[in-house]
Amino acid sequence: MIEETAYIIEADEQYAWVESSSSNSCSHCSANQGCGTASLQKWFKRKPNRLKVINPQHLQAGDQVVIGIPEHALLMGSFLIYILPLLALISGAIIGVGINDFMDWGHRDGLSILFGVIALIASFSWLKRKFHQSADNSRYQPVILRRSL
Repeated sequence: MIEETAYIIEADEQYAWVESSSSNSCSHCSANQGCGTASLQKWFKRKPNRLKVINPQHLQAGDQVVIGIPEHALLMGSFLIYILPLLALISGAIIGVGINDFMDWGHRDGLSILFGVIALIASFSWLKRKFHQSADNSRYQPVILRRSL
């Protein structure tokens, strides 16, 4: 279970809306003064993350809590978001080259780009449907684990 500390902003009987600010590891690094990432973070401040979480303990607004999400949900979501579109883009490009070689059209790069983009858009569309279908599945939702001290 991956855990994070958060504050409850709103709560009802089943769900709570929590806000957490992700920790900035740049302030702990020895290369902070010369790092490009640290410089960018000074210009672009992060907004707190607001999440709807399952509230099994019926805690109220203002409570500091520890929220968690199962590792498998985070790993699967990360895989789908990052790897699947990349694989679709590469596969579409390879299919475009294969179709061009089979038909001998002479537009190898154009078909490769076209089929790659079509496969990429199709993967985004499929991911959108997949995530909307699993949005209410409790296996993939963060949950309040306990009240923080």
